[in-house]
Amino acid sequence: MKTIFILIGMLSFATAFSQSKSKKTGVENAIKMYAQLGDKQDAPGFTHLLHQNYRLVWYGGKDAPFIADKANFISQFEKKEWGGDERSVQIESIEIVDEINAVAKAILDGQKAQMRSLFTLIKVEGEWKVIGELVNATFK
Repeated sequence: MKTIFILIGMLSFATAFSQSKSKKTGVENAIKMYAQLGDKQDAPGFTHLLHQNYRLVWYGGKDAPFIADKANFISQFEKKEWGGDERSVQIESIEIVDEINAVAKAILDGQKAQMRSLFTLIKVEGEWKVIGELVNATFK
């Protein structure tokens, strides 16, 4: 009887872990896509991935933070002023709240720079949209 309860408990934990992991997969995919679009300088690709109210806050601790809205952000890639690096993506943590809001901590590491970012995402019509990024960059 004890064995049955232990097995049921283990299966319940495994199921919960599996469901939790699958919920996080969409957030992971959105962040990986974000990095790929930047690496390829694919400005049009950002149009779908970024929420209409997207904001980038870039703060290195010295001067006032640089803040870019969606249009300004995309224009930097159109002008080829940003991106063009091939970065690895290491997602350190993801927290999903009420299945529609998410915060993720990630490191995007390339040959030109390393970006340590906190991403905020919201689920709109079943798709994760990046609505904000707080980033600190170290240039190599």
